Amino acid sequence: MKNKILGFITFSLLILGFLFSISGTVISYSNVDRQIDFYNFNPQLQNTFDYFIVNGKTCYGYQAYPNPDLIISFDIDNPETLNTIGTPITSDKIAGGTWVNGEWWCCEYSSISNSKIWIIDHITGNMTLIGESGEGLNGLAYDDTNGEMYACSSTSLFSIDMQTGSATLIGSFEISGSVMVGIACDGYGNMYAEDLHTDSLYSIDTSTGSATLIGPFGLDLNYGQDIAFDKETGVCYLSAFTVHEGNEGALYTCNITSGAVTKIGNLGSVPTQITGFVIPYNLNNPPTTPTIDGPISGKVGELYDYTFMSTDPDEDDIYYHICWGDKEIIYIYGPYHSGEELTLSYNWSESGTYIITCWARDEHDEESEISTLEITMPRNKMNSFFWTKWYFQHFPMVERLLSLIKIL
Repeated sequence: MKNKILGFITFSLLILGFLFSISGTVISYSNVDRQIDFYNFNPQLQNTFDYFIVNGKTCYGYQAYPNPDLIISFDIDNPETLNTIGTPITSDKIAGGTWVNGEWWCCEYSSISNSKIWIIDHITGNMTLIGESGEGLNGLAYDDTNGEMYACSSTSLFSIDMQTGSATLIGSFEISGSVMVGIACDGYGNMYAEDLHTDSLYSIDTSTGSATLIGPFGLDLNYGQDIAFDKETGVCYLSAFTVHEGNEGALYTCNITSGAVTKIGNLGSVPTQITGFVIPYNLNNPPTTPTIDGPISGKVGELYDYTFMSTDPDEDDIYYHICWGDKEIIYIYGPYHSGEELTLSYNWSESGTYIITCWARDEHDEESEISTLEITMPRNKMNSFFWTKWYFQHFPMVERLLSLIKIL
């Protein structure tokens, strides 16, 4: 009799445990209209999901030779094909160029030491005069970090008033016999210059004008040419006109730590001299690290709302990359306006500790730092109580059978 009672009690408790194990309900989490993609997630491999643009970039310049003078464009990866944009209206040739907030600025060569400052429309070729500098200028450069424009003569560095075009002396390069023909700033405000006399690359102190030798190009430079940075990649380029077996115009990359150059290709199909050389760029800032707001604990199987928000310094649209921690999957939501909140509902089907992971990416694929929020989902005690009560309501004999344990 005792064994039969104990067997029945054991069977009843097994049934009760089974009911407890299925008491949790799995609810699908809600989606949003702007979810666009998902992929497997490993936080240590986030950067492997970066996006890259591999197409060549269009550059602009002034064809100073052969005749006629032209305003032209070319692909940075295929400089041999020159495309005519327009015809210049200057009284002399354009010498130096720089890109400023979507505009192509140039300085005109002047035999009377009074170079004019121009803006060239890179779409139509139309030219707008800013003013006369009062100096004879060879090169032009813009520093995005402080909003200052600079120019060089053969021997000195100047600042340029962008309202009037007038030049103010900063200081001498202090190079004997120098013919500084071009200057350029990288995206960090560091200035570099090319000298025809020494055929070398120099770094320039923009506060004093002092030049420091970096190294020779390994080229025999000749006549007018220019230097420019692709500020999105940090690569320095020369539109060089050289003396070899006859004159040659070609595009080179330049190593800014040594001065050594690597040829990309000839400029044009015949020896071509390109000055006023510029490379368009968009200096992009990453979004801020997203905030994650929502409950840090709850019940298994219940939906909870979580809000994600990031801002972009450039007011670019934002995509959110989110992993909920229970699956190695990243969901991408977007695009959203800078500062626009994204609210999602989610539930966890099992008890445990989970980490919500999120980072923001702007429309130019610049990514923020990663933010996280730890979530704890303990066993749902209310569900256990509910099923215990339900079980004893439907099987009242179990209470009495359990009470017999004391007697037995």
